[in-house]
Amino acid sequence: MRVFRHHFGLLLLGVVSLLMGEALASEEPRGLLLRKGLVNWQVTLNEARTFIEENIHPKTLRLLRNQKEDGFRCEREAIQGVSHCVWACCVDLGEKDIVHFATLWFYNDRFYAYDVAFDTVQFPRLLSTLATKFGKPSKEEQASQVAPNFMMGGMSTYIVNTKRWDLGNAVVLLSDRGGQGKPLAGHMYVAYMPLLRETILRRKRIMKPAPNSPFKILRTLWRNSGRKSSAGDERDDRRCWGTVNLML
Repeated sequence: MRVFRHHFGLLLLGVVSLLMGEALASEEPRGLLLRKGLVNWQVTLNEARTFIEENIHPKTLRLLRNQKEDGFRCEREAIQGVSHCVWACCVDLGEKDIVHFATLWFYNDRFYAYDVAFDTVQFPRLLSTLATKFGKPSKEEQASQVAPNFMMGGMSTYIVNTKRWDLGNAVVLLSDRGGQGKPLAGHMYVAYMPLLRETILRRKRIMKPAPNSPFKILRTLWRNSGRKSSAGDERDDRRCWGTVNLML
């Protein structure tokens, strides 16, 4: 059993390394590696489509006659220049015979963020792997989420634990719950900060985020944070983080 766990840990470390498009542990995430290839930060949607298997769909209940099957699609958000694409296949998180789907975000047709949901029981293994690769999280946060309770009726509240790593021009967030708004799904959100900051500045005119917006994840983690490499950078970051707090 110990040997199996050791080899599984090495396998998962390799999978996470590939998922983030990295060759060495010292490198920051360079994008998202799908089964067909690496989607680098700042590539266009058409370039990203080269690596997306659009013919693979998630298994979902067909509740209505002629209901359209879930699959890869993109739509614009309220923020000018921002669009997101759902059900981008295929992501491998090291679970046998299971592939995952990613949500991708683009700003002015440049790829800058992705989010991958997984079964919450996988959270400890992914956390251990990321900690081995990147060290202790830069920040840890606990927040409450509200979701419909279909069994009991009404709403229920659950706690989400999130770990954050600041890695050069990228940020990695790993949460044990709240993936796709569900209490039994965790998720990993990774973003390219230079473009993400631009979208935050544009968000100041929007009162509420899109339903699955990554800004819901970032609102508490970024409070009172900011780079301090220069006075100008610090002022810009404070504008960004202040905008997030006010809008969310």
